[in-house]
Amino acid sequence: MNPGDDWARWGDDWQRQPTVDADRLRRRVRRKRRQMQLVLGFEWCAALFAIGQVLRLLLDPGIGLRWKIWAGLALLLVSASVYLSLRVRRGTWQAASDGMPGLLRLSAKRAKAGIRLAWLNIASFPVLLAFTLPLAAPWLAPSRWRHDPALEHLLLLQVGINGIVIVPLLVFFAVYIRRQRRRLRRIEAMLQDYAE
Repeated sequence: MNPGDDWARWGDDWQRQPTVDADRLRRRVRRKRRQMQLVLGFEWCAALFAIGQVLRLLLDPGIGLRWKIWAGLALLLVSASVYLSLRVRRGTWQAASDGMPGLLRLSAKRAKAGIRLAWLNIASFPVLLAFTLPLAAPWLAPSRWRHDPALEHLLLLQVGINGIVIVPLLVFFAVYIRRQRRRLRRIEAMLQDYAE
């Protein structure tokens, strides 16, 4: 066997090794964990605020049955969202090992969870509309709100605020999903390199 062939083969093997900066990946994993904790804290605060508002509606004796039904359904939606959010994040907090494959698998798991969370948030909007619009239908008739300035103001305020909040959120989620899919493809390619 020719020693020059061995050197060439070893050189080829060395060049095929994955080029991942281990320290950078560890820092990114730690930073992502802190980001996840902040997002989860924000979600919990928003959920507690929403639950407080819904409970206020449920307990207010001046609110009609129609809006008490809405409040009960909204309470179920918020509770289901919190549960599903926690379930999707399960197993994404820390790596099973501190080695490269373990950190890459954790990063892939987090990217997949991020995509599922974004879809969960996107899906919550039509679900909310599905039970809000039928219950609000009597107030949405133009003959009703055109003659009631307070109702007209409330509807315009709701449409304005929700439009300002929901449309940018939907755009953000769409961009986020695309970014996470690209990231997931890169991570899976690196994992494939480690497997070979």
